[in-house]
Parts: sequence; C-alpha cells; structure tokens
Amino acid sequence: MTAIPVLETDEISDGNFRIIAGIAKSYAGISLSEKKKGLVYSRISRRVRQEGFGCFDEYCAFLMSEAGSDERQHLVSALTTNVTSFYREKHHFSYLESLLRQQLYGRLERGEELRIWSAACSSGEEAYSIAMTVIKCLSTIPHLKAKILATDIDSDILKQGRLGSYASVEAEALFNDGILTSCRLEDDRVIMSEKIREMIRFRRLNLVEPWPFSSCFHAIFCRNVAIYFDRETQDRLWGSLSGRIFLGGELYLGHSERIAHPERFGMESFGHNAYRKVSSGRRRS
Repeated sequence: MTAIPVLETDEISDGNFRIIAGIAKSYAGISLSEKKKGLVYSRISRRVRQEGFGCFDEYCAFLMSEAGSDERQHLVSALTTNVTSFYREKHHFSYLESLLRQQLYGRLERGEELRIWSAACSSGEEAYSIAMTVIKCLSTIPHLKAKILATDIDSDILKQGRLGSYASVEAEALFNDGILTSCRLEDDRVIMSEKIREMIRFRRLNLVEPWPFSSCFHAIFCRNVAIYFDRETQDRLWGSLSGRIFLGGELYLGHSERIAHPERFGMESFGHNAYRKVSSGRRRS
C-alpha cells in the first residue's frame, strides 16, 4: 500500500491560489476571493496528497499542463459541495405539485410532453424526487409523456445517480412520506424502480459553457450553484435559464440564492426562492 505524502506546508501560496482560482473561474465560473484561501486548502489538500504530490507547486504545475485536463475537473468537484437529499427544501416540491395539478394537468392529459430539468443534480436525489412527484400528481394520466434531464459538472457523482441505489438512511424522507411504491428495499439499500429511472436522463454539463440543446422546460431546479458565481456570471445564468423556460414555467433556486430584478429576465418571484416565467425578457445564451 502506497503511503500518502505529507505536504511540505499547511498553507497555500498566493501564486498557487491564483492558479487554482483562475482555473476554477475559467472552467466552471467559480469565483474565489483571497478570503477563500483557507477553504481552498482544506478542500483540496487531501486530493493533492492522494494524487502523490508533495506540495502545491507540483500540483499546480500539473494542473496547468496538458496532462492535467482531467485533474482540473476533479479540482472543481473538490471545491464544490455535493450535499443533497431526497425532497430537500420541500416547499419547491409543493410548488411543483401545484404547477402539475393546477396549470399543466389538462395540457399533459391531451398529450403534451412534460419536461423538467435538474440542472445541478449531484448524486441524483433531486431528480428522483422530481420523478416521484410527477408520478404522485399525474398517475391518472394513462399515457403520460415525461422527461427529466439531470445534469452536473461532476462525472463521478453522475455515476451514482444513474445507479439509482441509495443507503436506506439517506432515503429516510421516502419512508416518512410513505412513497416507497416508486422504489424497493434490498438489504440496506433503496433501489429506484425501472419506471422512475426510465424517466430520467443523466448527462454531464458545465453550466458556464454553451449548452448542447435548445429544449425548453416547464420547470427547472437550479439550486446551490449560483452561490459559487460572481454577479456577472449569475446574471448570464439567469438569462440562459429564463430562455429555457416555457411561459408560465417555474425556476427554483437554493435557499441563499436570489435574482435581483427578475423582471429583466421575464421572471417574477412568487414564493421562497421561486420564480415564474411571465414574459420573454432578454434571452441570453
């Protein structure tokens, strides 16, 4: 067994911090101020050691090399937080229920395809929670057409989502809500049903790069992503997301995220961190 190296220092130099901050900004839109140096060290020092580097100078040199392209993705994953759970921020799923039952039911019953996007899906709990909400609200529509796009920048975390298998302790909310009809228990694992899994397509996507689709959606969950961006990058994201929402559709953000002057993007606030598309606004790509 190979020993994990000990780093030469317990801090990161200004030069190395600028390299890491520059990669994070250019690759994923993540804005890191000087105040984040301690956070950066704590998030990536273990990664540096695991990959066999004895110091940040070596690691940063590798990041900037042609061979470091894959490691740049791992760096971004280490800097961000993949914290999620089933039905996290339950008020958003209540809004989605109202949208499905009150605004969309008739249109979907007549054959319109439902489209929902989980834009930072992490390990998939959010996407599966969306799918189970759809089944709960629209089970009486015999030939329902529904597609859920689940995207994330982290390829490794997407693999977990595709498996649709979670420790039972992580799925406690499913037991509490009595909705295990959409999944089954196997030993200490909760396995999502084939019907639920077929509804979801997991894809890797970097939100600050051009999006390889032109689809519009009835609802978009984009939660706890914009907290990593500066104001300019946030505004570009809001414009791009608004341009992908049908009129009357809804956008749900994380608990500490807000759109300043949502009318610029054809949106209006209607609930906790929730916005409705009310006009075309200024579409941004």
